[in-house]
Amino acid sequence: MSNNKIVDIYLPLDARASANETVWPVAMKQLVELVKVIGKCGWTANVLNPEQPVASVAQGIEVIRHAKGERFINFIAGWAYPDFSVTPMWQLKRETPKLMLGSSIQDFPGAVGLLAAASGTAQIGLDSSRLFVEHFDRHETYADAIATFLHSGKYEPAYPETLDIKVTEEDRAKARAVKDQLRGQVYGAVGPRSMQMWNKISDCDFLRIFGIARESFDGLRLAKMAEKIPTARAEAALNFILEKGMELRLGTDKATSLTREMVVFQMKVYFALLDLKKEFGLDFIGVQDQLDWIEHYAATDLTLGLLNNRLWPEGDGETFVAATEVDDGAAITMQVLKLLNNGEPSGFNDLRYWDPKQGLYWFVNSGSLAPYFAHGSNDSLKGAWSERQTPMYFVEGGGTSSVVVRKPGVVTWARFGYKNNRMYLSAGRGMTDVPTAEQWRERSEKCSPDWPHWYLRLCGRVEEKLNSNHPMTAFGDHLAPLKALAEELDIPFECYDYLTPEQIQTGAKL
Repeated sequence: MSNNKIVDIYLPLDARASANETVWPVAMKQLVELVKVIGKCGWTANVLNPEQPVASVAQGIEVIRHAKGERFINFIAGWAYPDFSVTPMWQLKRETPKLMLGSSIQDFPGAVGLLAAASGTAQIGLDSSRLFVEHFDRHETYADAIATFLHSGKYEPAYPETLDIKVTEEDRAKARAVKDQLRGQVYGAVGPRSMQMWNKISDCDFLRIFGIARESFDGLRLAKMAEKIPTARAEAALNFILEKGMELRLGTDKATSLTREMVVFQMKVYFALLDLKKEFGLDFIGVQDQLDWIEHYAATDLTLGLLNNRLWPEGDGETFVAATEVDDGAAITMQVLKLLNNGEPSGFNDLRYWDPKQGLYWFVNSGSLAPYFAHGSNDSLKGAWSERQTPMYFVEGGGTSSVVVRKPGVVTWARFGYKNNRMYLSAGRGMTDVPTAEQWRERSEKCSPDWPHWYLRLCGRVEEKLNSNHPMTAFGDHLAPLKALAEELDIPFECYDYLTPEQIQTGAKL
């Protein structure tokens, strides 16, 4: 290989022009600083798409054909569709060292975009290093990492030895019970893969590993079913959630506010999903939402948040697991956590931001967390609210199912995913950090205050290991039963904890 000391820089982003118009100017400022750091290392940056972000797979393939460097940096400055990275990067020479660099500023989900892309690169066995940068103008915070990658072709920060999780006979009994419960269940997936994420599980693997049938439905079917739901029934559901204490932040301008009409439509979708459940015997579901659905209809997040709750309109007191973004891996993880936790709700999250000095992680998703997570109540929706989805992403609006999680105690996160086309299970624990009202306002000011926020002090630096943007959660310590379940399913298990919840509680730092 010739020693040309050129590093190609590739910039993928969103498929939505409105989002790219907001993120791209910030990305360009960050890029200027990154190029300076590369220059100080004695290398030349070759920016492959300096005029605009990659906004489709086809565009990405075309752009990446012009790569000529000995190193490759995929710079993800905001939310980026994962396959804008995975398929184009596959076109590169296998031996070319690759770095996934994510902007971890609070304003935009660049870190989320990197973790989502990592789910795909891990699945197909595409080796890459990863690096998260928050303060691009403070070169000293990441220059050594860049230099290490450029000179050695790899960057991998040291990771402490993880805990050896002991599994008891009681844990194995729980795992066998969950495995037996899963066998013969039916999962319903509404829509194709969301935003080109690599989070689908094939019908074959659902059946082969879990014994579960996977039914697929077009979003058009759901839309047509929703149209047939009587408005009076939807209005009654709206009144129910108000009576139970959920706040609806309504307005009249549909371009910027949540309107009553949006919520009524969401309640029609809610009942349409329940009709699908009854007609096809579904035990849990995933709903695409982004991108096809939200281009034409109000988002489904309020609908899904309610279904993930024990308390819901015309409900039977049981949760009906509903994963947003039709994330199959999230759906099965949520179903497993629900069964391990005696039917209590499980949480759908994005790993959005973290403060490494405090070991504090911010789980912030686009708004489908069960109201239960506000205070851990199955009798009330108080503490939960719904407001219009972010106009930059959600053209037709729709309400969120938002909370600030204030139930203290131990939390378990988990995720089914793939490495080299083989399924595995990763998991860990943490403690809920309960914020004051002032702390929440300060933390969320630049980080999607309209969406649900869960602050966790995790037991390991999961951003270095996790191959998904969606870690699922449940209250309580379920780590050992999860390890036992992986053994029962004959799949690998990875624990990223190197501290215990007790150590976190007594102030230990990551």
